[in-house]
Amino acid sequence: MGGTRDSKIIGEKLKKYKIIYTATTEYGAMLGKDFAYKIISKPLDKEDLKKVIEDYKVKLLIDATHPFAVNASRNAIDVCKELGIEYIRFERECEKINHENVIYVKNFEEAFNIAKNFNRIFFMAGIKNLKRAVEVLGDKIIARVLPISVMEALKLLPQQNIVAMYGTFSKGLNRELILNYKCDAIITKESGEFGGFKEKVYGAIEANAKVIIVEKPKLDYPKVFYDIDELVKEVNKIYINSYQSF
Repeated sequence: MGGTRDSKIIGEKLKKYKIIYTATTEYGAMLGKDFAYKIISKPLDKEDLKKVIEDYKVKLLIDATHPFAVNASRNAIDVCKELGIEYIRFERECEKINHENVIYVKNFEEAFNIAKNFNRIFFMAGIKNLKRAVEVLGDKIIARVLPISVMEALKLLPQQNIVAMYGTFSKGLNRELILNYKCDAIITKESGEFGGFKEKVYGAIEANAKVIIVEKPKLDYPKVFYDIDELVKEVNKIYINSYQSF
């Protein structure tokens, strides 16, 4: 289960196996094109996931979805338990940043309520939560989205409030964008190294903007790795000890 750059790196390191790669978006699916035996590009509920596992005789599931894709992870854990197959989670490490300009919150509603106190907010938390952000904060929002999401963003904001770019981005570029749009706060997610998290935070700090960070959800994963190479070693060990082929 992928859709992230983490999953692309993992897949490339495990491409000797027959990989069924799933992602919820067309962009996420493209990340699997160089190593996947089969790509499934659509959201999967529990029954869909169970059918994929049974149809392709999947013996091990690697969950490398986004840290905020908690429903997908919960479904995967439940289905693996029900079918008796191995579940392995890759989780991005993300150390806390202590600074007077940084505010951690538990959810987006809390983030939006705090953001009401600022004049202009650079929204760096993805298209999925933009609709609610605009409902609460209106045209205070400057939203950075992937180019593929521009049409969806235009339904919510005028074009001058949308920055369409493909990342990740350097600290310097983040700083200059925040300054250029005269934002005094940003909203972002605790997304880890591959999400350009530190570059967003420190870019905002250098622009003297408040940083409102939505903490990543905490799940009780049956087996979790924070290092890709260690995960790959575990998969190879499981293969050698348990299966003749995947």
